[in-house]
Amino acid sequence: MTDLANTLCAGCSEKLVGEVIRVGESDHFHVDCFKCSQCSEPLASAGFFARNDKYYCSKDYHELFGTKCVVCSSFIEGEGFTVQKRSYHTRCFRCSQCGGGFNSGSRVLFDDGKPICESCRSKNQASTKLNTCKGCNKDITGRSVVAMDADWHVDCFACYYCKAPLSGEYMVKDGHPYCESDYLNLFGQKCKICDQFIVGRVLQAGGVSYHNSCLRCQVCGKSFAEGQEIFTQDGIFWHTECEPYLEGFGESEYLDEEEGESVPGLQSDDVADLEEGINELTVEEN
Repeated sequence: MTDLANTLCAGCSEKLVGEVIRVGESDHFHVDCFKCSQCSEPLASAGFFARNDKYYCSKDYHELFGTKCVVCSSFIEGEGFTVQKRSYHTRCFRCSQCGGGFNSGSRVLFDDGKPICESCRSKNQASTKLNTCKGCNKDITGRSVVAMDADWHVDCFACYYCKAPLSGEYMVKDGHPYCESDYLNLFGQKCKICDQFIVGRVLQAGGVSYHNSCLRCQVCGKSFAEGQEIFTQDGIFWHTECEPYLEGFGESEYLDEEEGESVPGLQSDDVADLEEGINELTVEEN
């Protein structure tokens, strides 16, 4: 049994007096000190999540680390799964053409990254009158690739930049396919702080891009919420409410928050909101 007389609060590092909350194996908090690491909301009477020795309310945990369903864009809680780097609620994983569900053991096909059932795929093939390669405009015989709503010779479907044939995932920009490496090198934005490519929402100031999670207030150290006014000067950023604590700064300028061009292929626990998507090839035999 832990000797609370010699135990310090994990929140304020003061001695434990009065009502105490034990979290996990060894953390003890004063009731008022047990708060969300992101928004400081009390957690003593609410559900919470733990990650990397920090505690979060449900809202902040999902916004920071959660996974969104690519169909409904809601965070996945409970039953869900990931297929070809795309995450779904079980209820949302349906044929993209007829809306029917998939039974256990059903074969699932993908066309431009979207799931379709065998029945719809057969109907699509039966209704196709022309089988012409989009790359060379010649008739296709033998194996072909279905991508970008068109048929291609296997050798014709290649990266627009390096001309290497594309045999797996590919990215699309201005109607042209690219391999992942060239897409990132040509169009990717890197965060000035961590030097990693940015996927999803981008914060920009003076032509410089940042991850929302990397950019933090110089005064309080917290990140910036969506839609929140942010001030910056000389490479330093702060919340509007923190400005009275800054000294020696002149006029401030607004930091405009906007949706940057999304970079495919780089994902953490979240599903990237890509401008044109990560796509999968479907290979057929004619």
